[in-house]
Amino acid sequence: MKAPILIVDGYNIIGSWESLKKLKEKDFGSARDQLISILTPFYPWCWERIIIVFDGKNFAWDDHDGVEVVFTEASESADTLIERLAAGLAGYSRVEVATSDFAELRAASALGATVLSAPALEERLKVEREAFSERLARKNKGKSLILNDLLQQSVIDGLEKLRRT
Repeated sequence: MKAPILIVDGYNIIGSWESLKKLKEKDFGSARDQLISILTPFYPWCWERIIIVFDGKNFAWDDHDGVEVVFTEASESADTLIERLAAGLAGYSRVEVATSDFAELRAASALGATVLSAPALEERLKVEREAFSERLARKNKGKSLILNDLLQQSVIDGLEKLRRT
């Protein structure tokens, strides 16, 4: 079964996670960037797509290392767009919505999405990070970790070709 799609209520998560909440008080943009950085390593091994939705003034949809970052138009709230995305994607894939907004949790659940509160998402990331570390340790048990273990074969071949020229 393919991985689900994660839709994140960006500002809600920032306001719910202690580390991001503190950063937001100093620099709001840095808090957004940090949330994107935290989620990026989990694409695509945990989620087929990760879409972070923020309230905005002008609509924008950008890709940041596989994580889709969306700013809504001023006339549309992030909650409304999250609901539209959940409704549209639920027919094609499993959808998970991360927010601690109670109304949004209920709406997403009614649309067939699995809902994760901000603390539940934080715990899920911790569990997934530990599971990945364990898999890596098992794979490399008894041998030292070398760069070739982390690179795709096409990259290794390209580096070898470059080395020989």
